[in-house]
Amino acid sequence: MADFARAVAVDVHPVGDRRAVEAMRTLSQFLVWTHREGLPLDREQVFTPDVVSRYIQVGCAHLSEPSRATRRSDLRRFAAAVTTKAPWEPPEERLRANQRIAPYTAEEVTRLLEVAGQQRTPVQRRRLQSFLALGLGAGLYPRETWRVSTHDLIERHGFLCLAVSGQHSRVIPISPPHDGTLRGIREDDPGSLILGYAAADWDRSRLSKLLQNIELPSDAPRLRLSRLRVTWVKDHLEHGVHLGELARIAGVASWKIFGHVMPFMAPQPEHEVFASMVRR
Repeated sequence: MADFARAVAVDVHPVGDRRAVEAMRTLSQFLVWTHREGLPLDREQVFTPDVVSRYIQVGCAHLSEPSRATRRSDLRRFAAAVTTKAPWEPPEERLRANQRIAPYTAEEVTRLLEVAGQQRTPVQRRRLQSFLALGLGAGLYPRETWRVSTHDLIERHGFLCLAVSGQHSRVIPISPPHDGTLRGIREDDPGSLILGYAAADWDRSRLSKLLQNIELPSDAPRLRLSRLRVTWVKDHLEHGVHLGELARIAGVASWKIFGHVMPFMAPQPEHEVFASMVRR
């Protein structure tokens, strides 16, 4: 079975080590399930629409809906690449949860900051406080969070900023009170990753591993980096930051994030809006 899985993984041509690891993990779990179902190690019999659909429904029932959707998409793509006879139809309707990303409320942010300060160990406090600071104070993309270090903290115009490298390189001023958090980490542990945690690039469980020992009370909101980033955008818009400059500093690739924010923007008095629009 191992040789069969490796041969299939090679034929789907994963790009990079991370994709290769993910492909092997997905394929090996799928093939173990098909073996238990009594199916032979034959590509045309294993990688069929019926088998993949049943695996998603039965063999992946324990996974969340987004995870099932991802796994089904991967297996369909793999199957189409490694079979010639299997009757693959156009892609099924995607399994999707509500894609709206709601910003945290002011009360939820306050509670998260309280919980971060109440962690029992210095390591737990460091991880949760820095995680919140990078999301609420700098609005980082999730993938950027893992690689920034204290070396990336710089002073510009008298403010503490984070210099982000990569596809969306930019300099981000850190919003208070998170500038104090990051400044303290730089002073206490210079040269370290800001999260205080080194994660492998290919690991898709990085967040759960980072937070696995964090104590989150039942009344604390669930942590999602995407919600932290949307909250950061909303706060700056409500403080009157120029939209174009905010988009540049946020490193946005599209305007989609503003669509998430707009329904949650606080309404302004009509007379103030009108006066502003006629320049009075």
